Amino acid sequence: MAEKRGDKEIKRRKPNIREHIKGVKFHKLAKGITTHPLVRSGRPCIEGTGIMVANIASLQNHHNMDAQQIADHLWLELDMVQNALNYYADHKQYIDVCNKLSSINGKQMVESPYGDKSRELLSRRESFT
Repeated sequence: MAEKRGDKEIKRRKPNIREHIKGVKFHKLAKGITTHPLVRSGRPCIEGTGIMVANIASLQNHHNMDAQQIADHLWLELDMVQNALNYYADHKQYIDVCNKLSSINGKQMVESPYGDKSRELLSRRESFT
């Protein structure tokens, strides 16, 4: 039988990211582009959303969408998309490398000679026992 709680009712609320990380602020990289260590792992995002600049670039490069089509597809304002594309144009090499690294799946990571530290750590651990 379930126990009854007191007269106090538990109020649940959404966690506010700003309460948990006092002192750490959103960093403005360019007009309309921000970053924060706890939002999308610190990758550049459109301000006020969680949409990464890399996603906008991917839609433009791989799906041949123009800025207006991207804005319509993601329900964004056109100037937000244009800010993201301008940031991408200025930091193309960095964002492309981040995209390639994030597309590596777990199997490739284990097979890569520089990406798997767990194999090295396990061999060290076995040498001690």
